Amino acid sequence: MISATAWVPRGFASEFPQQYELDDEEMKRIEAMSKLNLEEAQADLEEAEDEEAEEAEEDQIDSNKLKDQVDIDGDLKEYDFEHYDDDEIDETGEKVFMFPGLSNTRAAYVKSVKKNESKGDYDDEMEGSNDGDVEEVEEEEEEHYLQLPTEEEKLAERAELQIYPTDNLVLATRTEDEVSYLDVYVYDDGAGALGPDDKEAEGEKKYDEDVKRGMVREGNLYIHHDLMLPSFPLCVEWLSFRPKGENDVQNVGNFAAIGTFAPTIELWNLDCVDKAFPDVILGETEYAEWSSKQSGSKGKKSKKKKKVGKVYSKCHTDAILSLSHNRIFRNVLCSTSADSTVKLWDLTKCRVERGIDDGLHGGKAVSNSRWMYSNGDEQGGSILLTGGYDGYMRISDVRVEDVIKNSKQFSCGADYGEEVESVSKMGEHYILGGCDSGNVYCYDIRKEGEKPLWTLHAHDSGISTLSSNSEIPGLIVSGAMGEKVVKVWNVKDSKPRMILSKDFGCGNVLSTAFADELEVSGNLILGGSGNSGLKMWDCFSNPTINKSFHEELGGLKKRAVEEAAKYGRVSRIARKYQKGYGESVVEPEVGGVGDNDDDDDEN
Repeated sequence: MISATAWVPRGFASEFPQQYELDDEEMKRIEAMSKLNLEEAQADLEEAEDEEAEEAEEDQIDSNKLKDQVDIDGDLKEYDFEHYDDDEIDETGEKVFMFPGLSNTRAAYVKSVKKNESKGDYDDEMEGSNDGDVEEVEEEEEEHYLQLPTEEEKLAERAELQIYPTDNLVLATRTEDEVSYLDVYVYDDGAGALGPDDKEAEGEKKYDEDVKRGMVREGNLYIHHDLMLPSFPLCVEWLSFRPKGENDVQNVGNFAAIGTFAPTIELWNLDCVDKAFPDVILGETEYAEWSSKQSGSKGKKSKKKKKVGKVYSKCHTDAILSLSHNRIFRNVLCSTSADSTVKLWDLTKCRVERGIDDGLHGGKAVSNSRWMYSNGDEQGGSILLTGGYDGYMRISDVRVEDVIKNSKQFSCGADYGEEVESVSKMGEHYILGGCDSGNVYCYDIRKEGEKPLWTLHAHDSGISTLSSNSEIPGLIVSGAMGEKVVKVWNVKDSKPRMILSKDFGCGNVLSTAFADELEVSGNLILGGSGNSGLKMWDCFSNPTINKSFHEELGGLKKRAVEEAAKYGRVSRIARKYQKGYGESVVEPEVGGVGDNDDDDDEN
């Protein structure tokens, strides 16, 4: 299952990611993180013991009844269930050990190592001994069981992990067999000629070493590394800011923020592979403090369970439903929660700088959020779009003192009990809200109090994802929790119409995301409830979409050529989608790094 996805722009990932090292400093950090939950865990244990003590009398009665039943039933009595869990005793009076021939006191292994002349390998034979130690016997010549990698092996491993400046990263949260991961994919859009009539590829030889050597790279997607998560992930957001660093232009990072059913937010460094623990957990200390207050004095819990979801100014107290990083004020991360609040985190201090209490959406869960900035507009960097289970979208300026009073609200079926599940912005002035009814509402934020520009019944079940293309006005994509198809809509001129419905074999669609970068702006990543994993679709390569937005695509190509010329490059997207260019659906390569299989599907 793929529950959430996000894009990482080119040029932010380290070219050679570091291997995770568990040194003394890291151990101290991990111990400090673990200690925060120790008191709460002890309180949980005490509460559990108290409950067990209260129920002990009832359990004893049940046990006596079972004993009487065993005595009555002769067939069951012969199995001696009363002593079923007791340790077995051998003829010497000692407990039977797990491995035959070994006692619990003086047993040991003797390992005899013999050289296999035909294969050059070694076979290990283990025998019982009473010396109490492990003895190793070697024949012929001494063997080294621990060997440091050679310089050649180090270089090969380094090359496998290399990420080029022209690569995008894709983040996807995956859950299999109740274990969750953050998968970090590398996407290479390729290089070289796109077809026999591609004259502009000659110019690429000046800037691409592979093309100089006559190579042509196809688009390629593979898992670079993954990170294990402690809880089911609900949202993921990329951060360009290094936590606990200075708030200046030199502080550039490559991090992922993960929201789960837990009330805390994990920040992971994407430039470090095989990492076992997050770099920062936002709200962990504060939540432990809140939990302690809820438990009562001296960490003792009362008989009543704590009120999960109660508002606390310093952190969330329930599941994290959405995350939104501010690309203008990069030290700011917005989070919304099932506890009905919105928090603005200062990443330089890794604490809540401002909280918007449960009045923003009438005490209901705040399901989604998005900053409304565009084209580097600093004023837009303070405008926040949120959607909640009260059936409203709200536009708020987080700089003002009374955010709730001064926010604008837009109804998405609130009078009919609808709940907003997903929000998106379309251009500078339009917002979209998808509801649990399957309806999508569009508003002009400059016209508060008016009816929506248009309303669309997009799906027959709740909207799970709603994405608007940043380069093609009027192109939106929707998915629903109970449906396996992705629907593409043309909403130009406020007249929404479906132009395509496509099943990618991902199961029920849970997440979609357009790349917010000109050269790969047609690429849509999507995931769902199925086991087929992540898919990447170049929607501009679809003939129906290409025809419907032909004029807009022409303008996009022109902008791409002009933008590439500023940096002395050749635009690849400007040469795509010519006659004979097939539809592209890319699946990740099996095997990840170093796998040369080509899993691109040309439909």
